[in-house]
Amino acid sequence: MDLAQNKAIEKVLSRVVTEETASELANLEGKALEKTFNSLYEQMEYKNLLPEEPTVSGVLQGLYDLTQAEFQERLSIEEYQEILYQQVDQLASLLGIELEY
Repeated sequence: MDLAQNKAIEKVLSRVVTEETASELANLEGKALEKTFNSLYEQMEYKNLLPEEPTVSGVLQGLYDLTQAEFQERLSIEEYQEILYQQVDQLASLLGIELEY
């Protein structure tokens, strides 16, 4: 994972956990990341908090919301592009379209 993506993840995580923990979580790799993910997944499943499977209409609504958003914090153009890229990539995947890079 590149530095910009780690920083974006850390920024989001710092809203729900301490900055120190957010930094540690954003930089996890390999088995540590896999174990952390599995533990959180189990906890979310136990508490019925798993997100619904993405749908085309849900992703489109998310893209629309993103275009209408008034951000409390300033996002860098790279962070905004990364969010857009993820949404478009997810939409293409749902539609069975392979994007050209």
